Amino acid sequence: MEKTEKTQGRNVISEETIEYLGILAKLELTSEEKERAGKDMEEMLDYIDKLNELDTSGVEPMAHIFPVNNVFREDVVTNGDDRENMLKNAPEVRDGSYQVPKTVE
Repeated sequence: MEKTEKTQGRNVISEETIEYLGILAKLELTSEEKERAGKDMEEMLDYIDKLNELDTSGVEPMAHIFPVNNVFREDVVTNGDDRENMLKNAPEVRDGSYQVPKTVE
């Protein structure tokens, strides 16, 4: 199956490829939707080609646009065991726990 071909610097997506992608994505596309999807994919591939023309030899690879350091904090309990206050809002309490209706028989 011919996936793409380049014509005068543009990527061209074949109808077969659009059909195949529709099957993989489990989509039923109208002919208009197939045509639009093909054009969208061609534009994306053209843009990727344009980005590939950039000289990135001096650019360090990154995983995030902002510098990310250790964002984790120490796990410190701040509210402690406040069971009595939490149970004050419960409609029913039994043995220090919320009492709820039985849902499984």
